[in-house]
Amino acid sequence: MASCPSAGPSGRIVLLCFLLASPAWAQGMVDGLRSVYAADGKSASIEESHALVPLLPPSPSYLNQIGDGPLWRQADNGEGWIGRVVSVGDRGTQVFTEFDTAADRAELVSGFDSAPVSPLFTDPQVSASDNAKVAAARDAGVYVSCRQVPASGQSGPRNTFVSKYSATGGLGWTYQFAGSTNGPGRAVISRDGTRIVAGMLDSVGVLQVRVFDAGSSVPIYSTSFVNGPQLKAFLLSADGSTLYFASATAVSLWNVPTHQLQGSFILLNALDCHAISADGGVFAYGGFNNVDVWERQAAGNYMRTYQWAWPGQVVCSKLDVSGDGSTIVAGFNIWDFNVGVTIKALDVATKTEIMSDTAIGAGTLQNIVSDVAVCDDGHHFVVGLWGDEAGLVPELRFYARGQNQPVATFNYPGSVYDVDISPDGRRVGVATKAVHANLYSGGGAIELYAFDDEDFVVHGIPHIGGNLAFEMSSLPNSPARLLVSPAAAQHPFQWGGAGLLYLNRQQMYSMPMGMTGAHGLSTGSFAIPMLPTAIGTTLCFQGFVTSPRRLTQSWIRMTVVP
Repeated sequence: MASCPSAGPSGRIVLLCFLLASPAWAQGMVDGLRSVYAADGKSASIEESHALVPLLPPSPSYLNQIGDGPLWRQADNGEGWIGRVVSVGDRGTQVFTEFDTAADRAELVSGFDSAPVSPLFTDPQVSASDNAKVAAARDAGVYVSCRQVPASGQSGPRNTFVSKYSATGGLGWTYQFAGSTNGPGRAVISRDGTRIVAGMLDSVGVLQVRVFDAGSSVPIYSTSFVNGPQLKAFLLSADGSTLYFASATAVSLWNVPTHQLQGSFILLNALDCHAISADGGVFAYGGFNNVDVWERQAAGNYMRTYQWAWPGQVVCSKLDVSGDGSTIVAGFNIWDFNVGVTIKALDVATKTEIMSDTAIGAGTLQNIVSDVAVCDDGHHFVVGLWGDEAGLVPELRFYARGQNQPVATFNYPGSVYDVDISPDGRRVGVATKAVHANLYSGGGAIELYAFDDEDFVVHGIPHIGGNLAFEMSSLPNSPARLLVSPAAAQHPFQWGGAGLLYLNRQQMYSMPMGMTGAHGLSTGSFAIPMLPTAIGTTLCFQGFVTSPRRLTQSWIRMTVVP
């Protein structure tokens, strides 16, 4: 593996960290880096002037391919825990979960780790904790979990706790709702990690709601709503503007900044399947034979704009709305023999069904849609199932918008309980049970998958003082370079025939990665200095070969952690 030269480049990396810590010095530092690299004759800026060569070679052989299986897998290894919940944060680069029975801990794992994983942090919980739920900030390394602990006796009322975590500091704070309850508790977070909203259904059916600034356990606002004996949904739009909550008979939307109720609507047959878009402009819920679609109108009110209906013995089990509100994906259980499922997607603007996939299993075990997750623009989505006894229907299913058949499937010996997908659709987190959900047994796993084939990958946790190992697949027998920047481009730049540059050009420099071999493969490394000021800053990387010029189609953005 090629490595950074010892003397000069180590100084350059230190300068990079000063650059990260002091944005005002950014351009001067980068100019200095470019000058030093050009002077030593070993590297040069990507922006030096050369004629672009038209590129017409075959596609590279990718390093990570969608059918290869998970990037890493964390199994229970005899502890007996079940993977029940998972959430992907910080743009798909970190995976958050909490185990209750048999493990009792919250845990964050880097998306760049490899098995056996070494968590960025673990937070032990009392052994009786249960009903754990987690949520991640989509664009930041901030996380929240909600758990319940029996107040007296395993089956009695429970106390509800909400904890906030960060990738750079672990546990930040914990809040306990007053009083115990037999009802559920939930906590949700905005995509930038600045707003947390928690709810607990108390012993008389009132939904207690607390709004937090992520920096403090003291609520900045408290309120309550009469909700009934169930809490079927508790969701926050990604922008933090709209809280969506539902009982078995009504759904309500509450404006978080203004503390005003925006609407409340009667439910006739909705179940536990609800979803809302990133700005709160589209929401949907499903029941027997239908999904109802609601859209916010110009006057600010909501109107049901479509009822997506199917005949037969089907019931909507789970659904999701893309962040931009363009796509709804619904998973239906076929309940005649409880072994079949149907996955459908709807284009919201035209109210056109754009895909449908039906899978029928066999046996006596119940096959249901356990979860659905859609990326921000709806082009990728993932579905988890309990699976059938005969193993005819793979439990994990990856789909692309407009295609009926899955682009990849993975068959498990047990059941998928929970899935999540990164905003860009490139990473998928999965929580599983080792045996079928209908069977009484423990064991499970948390996994991370790459959705797309990838020609540029990194291995290693981005600790200060750590080393990252890069692999690139591109054109054969060409000088390879590692492009580095503290920021991504606001908009990808089409750099002639070389491809799309995803890094900020004004803050970018390059480092050598040797020559690609006969099969187009090259490796390199990057050392992160032991500088506390780098914690929480961003590093972005992309691969590049120079003869002829080509950028990798994949790129990487990561947050430096302690």
